[in-house]
Amino acid sequence: MAQTEPQFDVDATLITRAAAGDRVAFRQLYERHVGYVAHHVGRLVGPRGDLEDVVQEVFVQVHRCLADYRGDCTFTTWLYRVSRNVAIDHLRRRKKTVSLDDWRPLRQSGSSWRRLEARDQLRGLYAAMEKMPLDHREAFVLYEIEGMKLREIADLTGDPLNTVASRVRRARQDLREVLEATQRGERP
Repeated sequence: MAQTEPQFDVDATLITRAAAGDRVAFRQLYERHVGYVAHHVGRLVGPRGDLEDVVQEVFVQVHRCLADYRGDCTFTTWLYRVSRNVAIDHLRRRKKTVSLDDWRPLRQSGSSWRRLEARDQLRGLYAAMEKMPLDHREAFVLYEIEGMKLREIADLTGDPLNTVASRVRRARQDLREVLEATQRGERP
């Protein structure tokens, strides 16, 4: 029985071939990692319809920069950093408007209402996070939503551990202030 190659060996082979212009290899890299990218980009960007566009832009950047990947870190760490930069650029360019496309008719069953309420809470969370600096938002998402440890976040982002901890603490404080103001009926 043949053993399967470890992921990093497969990625290394595909990276070398794709960087040399092999489109089939790039497509295989894409297929191997599109879920990973979509997951992380989705957490940073939030529940909006532009997720697919941002993921596509990540892979456009990966294609442009793949020859620059030196292997100083794992490919997934490098890919996360590319994804992060593209998502942050997207968030900076995005208009801060409320979309009415997501409203549904009010005739819903009890379980449908619970899903709508949960979705509404998620939208509220992301709306509140839009007010915080992007580096705080990222740290909060990775720590509170992804469940990563502070050290893992520091390794992934390349930021000092104390900086990551400070960003998480500040993001929590900012969110608490926004939510308290909302409960009092104030505009945060």
